[in-house]
Amino acid sequence: MKGFLASAISGLALAGFASGQACQTTTLTSSVPTNSSTKLALASYSYCGGTLNATAYIANVDYNKVVSLYYTNAQGQSTPLSVVNLGYSSGIGNGSWELWSTSTPIYIDGITKLLNLTYQATDVGKTYVQTLNLPVNATGGPAPTLPSPPAPYATPKGFGSDITSWLSINIGSESETALQRMFLNINPAIPGAAQGVVVAARSGPSYPQTNPDYEYNWVRDASLTMDVVQSLYSAATKAKAKTAYQNILFEYAAARATEQNDPGLQTGLGEPKFYLNNTIFTGPWGRPQNDGPATSAITLMEFATSYLANGGSIDTVKQKIYDSATFPASAPVMKDLLFVASNWSSPSFDLWEEEESDHFYTRMVQRRALVLGSAFATKMGDSATSATLSAAATALSATLGQFWDPNREILLYEYGPVLNGKSSYLDTAVVLGVIHGYAGDGVYSYTNDEVLSTVLRLATSFIDVYAIANTTTDSAGLTLGIPIGRYPEDVYNGTGTQLNGGNPWYLCTAALAQLFYSASTEYTDAGSISLTNVSKPFFDYFAPAAGLQVGQTYTYGSRKYNQAISGLNGWGDAFLRTVKHYTPADGYLSEEYNRNTGVPQGAGDLTWSYASLLTAAFARAEVRGQKGYVKNLADLGVVANTVA
Repeated sequence: MKGFLASAISGLALAGFASGQACQTTTLTSSVPTNSSTKLALASYSYCGGTLNATAYIANVDYNKVVSLYYTNAQGQSTPLSVVNLGYSSGIGNGSWELWSTSTPIYIDGITKLLNLTYQATDVGKTYVQTLNLPVNATGGPAPTLPSPPAPYATPKGFGSDITSWLSINIGSESETALQRMFLNINPAIPGAAQGVVVAARSGPSYPQTNPDYEYNWVRDASLTMDVVQSLYSAATKAKAKTAYQNILFEYAAARATEQNDPGLQTGLGEPKFYLNNTIFTGPWGRPQNDGPATSAITLMEFATSYLANGGSIDTVKQKIYDSATFPASAPVMKDLLFVASNWSSPSFDLWEEEESDHFYTRMVQRRALVLGSAFATKMGDSATSATLSAAATALSATLGQFWDPNREILLYEYGPVLNGKSSYLDTAVVLGVIHGYAGDGVYSYTNDEVLSTVLRLATSFIDVYAIANTTTDSAGLTLGIPIGRYPEDVYNGTGTQLNGGNPWYLCTAALAQLFYSASTEYTDAGSISLTNVSKPFFDYFAPAAGLQVGQTYTYGSRKYNQAISGLNGWGDAFLRTVKHYTPADGYLSEEYNRNTGVPQGAGDLTWSYASLLTAAFARAEVRGQKGYVKNLADLGVVANTVA
């Protein structure tokens, strides 16, 4: 038996040759433990050429096992990422013991010490731990380094007249179409639908397209849609349109209050979706989703602020929007804010409804809700709630730094086990977290170095994933931006899952455009661009003509500053040009467009797709100084049956 074990360990060690230099393997034991109380033992390990090799003896106490080796990274830190799982290699002797092993590249994280070996015998509910605390020295050839982003395939500059025309305020433009189709999904014409609800897409039992079934009111999607309505309300000057937007928003507030008081809630206010009659969906689902209460509160506080600025009554705001304690049947905001304050540190499902963890997106929108909520509660004369929200905001803000991964040079979409095979650790949820969660106070703004570094890594990760990324110009020879999906490893195809089935999403591609426009505006407002080692690769890719250098500050109006801003605006238009390129002739936006053909697929008329396009158009208008853009769209009157 010992000869077999030695041979197995030796074979694993020899597999670690790099650059002609053998791994130096540390052998801790060459036989199974003899102590009957011991159920695991690390047999050997090496860190060679950036790969961690390890073998372990595992007692066969049940069938299902999870064996994990925890370590500290190059910074001497133990994080949820600094762990590798071992796999079964072979049985030993009579089968009472097994040999488990791993050979995992961990050079991006690096390693300084092995902390412990953990064996979860899941069938019997037992967990066994071997404490190690073993310093690890690198051997073999040099470890690889983090790959650099590819060279840019194009250098778009400035705004394109084609995108200006596509988003113009005219009947038949894409902005008008998006507005009209979005409003068809607000208070949808479906029997039994309650006032103030938003159907996620025109796909479900009541529509010609029945699969997938999106005939629900998702809390998050509805709030993001109503946030667009609030922007229209705030900008509108035609009395009839303004009143119609206002009525819809008050209906939305009432619908949210009804949701909060549904007796069937399973996870408090973290319930993700409701039927269109505004009763709770109780079937199996990823719950809780704690971003919804935050985004709903943000939208309604923004509406209330605009309403008061237009001469609205503060008593009405308290009764119909804020004061849940006195008016629980009609005023949802205080209740949502206090839920956020009490639950921000609890794991919940992400906005894609796939993973339960601590998510960057959720933390960002929760922070914004708390920051805005503290000020709004003060305005409502509620100092006690204001103090509670402020304290929670401070505590939450202190945790945001943990999402930065200096080894991968990205913001992690979650801080916890990376599920669903997301080996890239990248997710567009980070970009959406900035767009929906930035509180305007400098904390993870559009121009934050870590945000920019993440955007670069995220955007370029899709180039080798989607075949249509090889189409880099439209029929007029204008640059197309990179098609953007949720994350590179996505397998959801709009109706189910399949290998290599994930596609670009309209809302994700538009979100990249919006971030570029908003970054351009923020730099313009600041009057300068300063470069660091973290942000330089972003500008090297998206504005190479500027040739910006680390440690330098480029002031507004200078040649290099103008070149950098032109690059940002050019890429913003390039991303929207991709949306335009794969939008059908009728202008209707589905959920996804096929990774190989660009043909729309998934849920038809996805409400969030329209909302995302419109907010990108608003951001573009802002950076171009078109102060009347949103007003003119709000006053257009093309949704006559709904708002005019």
